[in-house]
Parts: sequence; C-alpha cells; structure tokens
Amino acid sequence: MLNNAITLKGQLETVQQAKAFLLGLNTENYQMVIKPHFASSAGTHMRHILDHYLALKDGLSQGLVNYNKRNRYSSVESCPQTALLQWQKIEKWLTEVSQYDADMPLTVMSETSIDKTQNSQTKSTLARELVFVSSHAIHHFSLLAVINSLLGSKDEVNFGIAPTTATYIRQQA
Repeated sequence: MLNNAITLKGQLETVQQAKAFLLGLNTENYQMVIKPHFASSAGTHMRHILDHYLALKDGLSQGLVNYNKRNRYSSVESCPQTALLQWQKIEKWLTEVSQYDADMPLTVMSETSIDKTQNSQTKSTLARELVFVSSHAIHHFSLLAVINSLLGSKDEVNFGIAPTTATYIRQQA
C-alpha cells in the first residue's frame, strides 16, 4: 500500500488541475502554437504529460517503465475532450494503484542524450515514479499557464505551482 492517503491526495490534486485546465480551454486555443515563444501547443504538452503517466501505468505489469514511448500526433494533442477522458482514466488508475506496495521495484528506461540515441536504465520504485510523473506534470502545467496567459486567459491560482513553492508562499503570508 502506498505510504498514506496524503500520497494519493497529492496525485489526485495534479489530476484535478489538469482537468480544470482542459475544461477552461477551447479546441482552437488547445491546438494553437504561439510562435516564437513556443514550438508546441498546449495539446502537445498535455499529450506529453499523459504519455508519462501511461508509460508508468503500462510498465507496472512488466516492471519496466519506458518513458521513451510517446503517442505523438494522437487525438489527445488535438482534442481537449479526449485528453479529459484520458485524465479521468488516470484518476481511476491512481485510486487503484494506491493499494499497491509503494516499494514495488521498477526499472525505468529513458533516453539521456540529444546528440545520439542513448538509453539509460535505472532501478526505481512505484512511489518514486508516481512522485516523478506528478512533478513532471506540474512542470509542464507551468508552461501551460504561460501559454494560457499569452492567449489572454487565466488559470487557477495554484496551477503549475510546485508543492514546495506553495509551502513557501504560505509561510510568507
């Protein structure tokens, strides 16, 4: 079983932020690439985030998480409703996976060089990878917040804010 309900709560907060973002965005803005500031759309970022969650989900049965697996040009990139459905599935999966052993061993595979194809494999655990995919999502949420800002829209106050940053802000109040 994962460490405690707080772990699941944090994971579900990330999902809720993604869902709220998607509900506040029309398809045109979801697909728009704001050049020269960005080379990809909000949809591309959202697909990339979901790819990481899906890699973890799919890798559990074999014990090998392949973060290189991407679903480029899928409907998740072009349709916010499709992305929303994927987040709903992730939400259900997170509730189920919270019953697993947090220390479940996993091997993680990821490319580590931009100059040449170079894959690295490392040992990890389910809990560590859940922390990673959530942190990775929040990092991209901050980019999505900038995209939304450039489009003239606003997000929830904490969208794209790291938990440690939120703690710092609360301490400064």
